[in-house]
Amino acid sequence: MTTDETGSIHHDPSQYRYKQMLANSATAAVCAGADNLIVSWNTAAEELFGHLAEHAIGQPLSLIIPPRLRAAHDAGLARAVQAGRARLAGHSVDILALHADGSEIPVDLSLSMWFEDGKPMFGALLRDIADRHSAKQRLEHLAHCDTLTSLPNRNALQERLAAEITRAPCALMLMDLDGFKHVNDTLGHSVGDQLLTAVACRLTATVGAIGFVARLGGDEFAILLSNCADPLVLDELATRIFQTLQRPFQLAEQSIYVGTSIGIALSPSDSSNVELLLSCADLALYSAKSDGGGARRFFQRAMQNNSEQRHRLGSELRRALAKDEFELWYQPQMCLTTGSLSGVEALIRWRHPDHGLLTPAAFIEVLEDSPIAEDVGDWVVEQACAATAQWKRAGLRSLRIGINLFAAQLRSDRLFEVVSTALQRHQLSPDQLELEITETTVLRHNTQSTKALRDLSLLGVGVAFDDFGTGFASLSLLQKYPLTRLKIDRSFIAHIDRKAGDSAIVKAIVIMAAGLGLKVIAEGVETEKQEKALLDLGCHEAQGYLYGRPMLASEIADNYLHRCTFAQNTSIVSTG
Repeated sequence: MTTDETGSIHHDPSQYRYKQMLANSATAAVCAGADNLIVSWNTAAEELFGHLAEHAIGQPLSLIIPPRLRAAHDAGLARAVQAGRARLAGHSVDILALHADGSEIPVDLSLSMWFEDGKPMFGALLRDIADRHSAKQRLEHLAHCDTLTSLPNRNALQERLAAEITRAPCALMLMDLDGFKHVNDTLGHSVGDQLLTAVACRLTATVGAIGFVARLGGDEFAILLSNCADPLVLDELATRIFQTLQRPFQLAEQSIYVGTSIGIALSPSDSSNVELLLSCADLALYSAKSDGGGARRFFQRAMQNNSEQRHRLGSELRRALAKDEFELWYQPQMCLTTGSLSGVEALIRWRHPDHGLLTPAAFIEVLEDSPIAEDVGDWVVEQACAATAQWKRAGLRSLRIGINLFAAQLRSDRLFEVVSTALQRHQLSPDQLELEITETTVLRHNTQSTKALRDLSLLGVGVAFDDFGTGFASLSLLQKYPLTRLKIDRSFIAHIDRKAGDSAIVKAIVIMAAGLGLKVIAEGVETEKQEKALLDLGCHEAQGYLYGRPMLASEIADNYLHRCTFAQNTSIVSTG
């Protein structure tokens, strides 16, 4: 708007269009002077803040500023007026504004500043970002919350742990569920999820306000206790956790039991670094599980040394596979009624370049958990079948060979193909091969492994349960797998001729096996008295030092070929 020499008022068309645009804009537009009073308020501002224009114009800007932010606003306005420029001009920022109903709303503010007749004026374009703010809050919630249990997640734990470590002594407990995988595999993931949610509720109730409970993933949980480094307090809490998880969970119309193992690390005594403290607690948890589970362990430096040793050993094992340092040795299995060789068990050895020939006791535990376990297992299948084919060509035609499977092979989907291909390649009858499984390996199985073993069993491959009688779940597993033989553990054989209890156990196993249509073989036979006791109890096959120590493939042929030939000739003469 301008005035000419005659005093007539002329409206500037561009200014008029600008005002009309702001008046009809969907973006709230508010203008105010240096005195903090509102001079312009469009329709969108009415909708955003709930104040009509006639009420807002002439009011101070504090009308839309939350009370706790007004002092900062007034100070910022005064600085802008004095300096002749606004720090936020030309920028977009997210702030909280005040609605007419008293609620606070998140808005996006774009501020501009100009001068009219030498006086500063301020304009603000404001957009409702409640949806964006809500989405951001949801993203932050998802980033720090486990969606299944609603517990804080690993990110939240790490942030909380970082804060607590710098503030005061604290303790970190890591735990996972013993038996959870079995629930998942047998009852399904839906029931598994319900179980995790129920466990989270019990843990939260048990820990209460003294700790921060989080779920790290899978069946692993963490508890952070602030300003606490008292082992007695931690031990008492661990005991209460064990007790609360002992009670059955009523899910899927049945009672479900799980246990737990707990690893504990303290800050600052164990570490004042978040990742290292987590690692310490994880090593303590691993120690608790290695002892059979259902236990709690505090971190000790020796655990870290053991971990480093396992890591070095794992690297050496990978090199051993690449450089063909593994060997197979074979222990004879004898038919007690005929005295003939009925089979052999393939046993892995490691010819270490520095330490010589190593038995499995020196490396098998690390190998079983190594990424190369399945590859080594496949190598064992191939080498054992190749040796059996050589014996067959030499005259040991009906020899059976037993192979110990790794848990990794049972978890793999290639077990059937590896075994069947090896049998075909070496032209062996499937019944010449017997795969040995243990409770330790099958408790880490999946449905795929059960199918592979059943398919191999239908092919004619035998399946033996090794170390039978030593584990708590053996009986329940007898019908889950297509077993053909039970291997009676050596612990029952050592005193079978002197302890009535061991003799009774072996007899019970023999009778039960007969009822299930399974064969039996005794391990660890070292004396003729033990052999006689086994025969009296109805066990007709055995292996042990009485018949021979593990030996190379060539020694099997040298030591037993003439016996088999003699036995075959004797059989021909007697039937003739």
